[in-house]
Amino acid sequence: MGFEIDHVISLRHGGISGAENLAFSCLYCNQNKAADIGTMLLPTETFIRFFNPRKDRWNDHFEISGSLILPKTDIGEATIKMLKLNDVERIIERQTWLDAGLYPHPDALKLIR
Repeated sequence: MGFEIDHVISLRHGGISGAENLAFSCLYCNQNKAADIGTMLLPTETFIRFFNPRKDRWNDHFEISGSLILPKTDIGEATIKMLKLNDVERIIERQTWLDAGLYPHPDALKLIR
């Protein structure tokens, strides 16, 4: 699977095309995120922004349990919900990588702050 360049904060919401607002994203995540910057979490209907890889620490908002990505915070929950990180297809894909010893990828762990 290849990667696309994603605007962390979309141009529609005032984001810029500078390196500080760009991140690699898989096609699937980029399509699910689209121009959104957050979502409403129920039942409180509170607007929660997405995880920002330029400002947030991955380990503060997520944890890995087998082939699932679990939220630790509302930001993690909103991001998992909108990017559909735990859809069946994504879980199967991660489990395949896990079984092959490729998940999480050692190089990715270096990037997680």
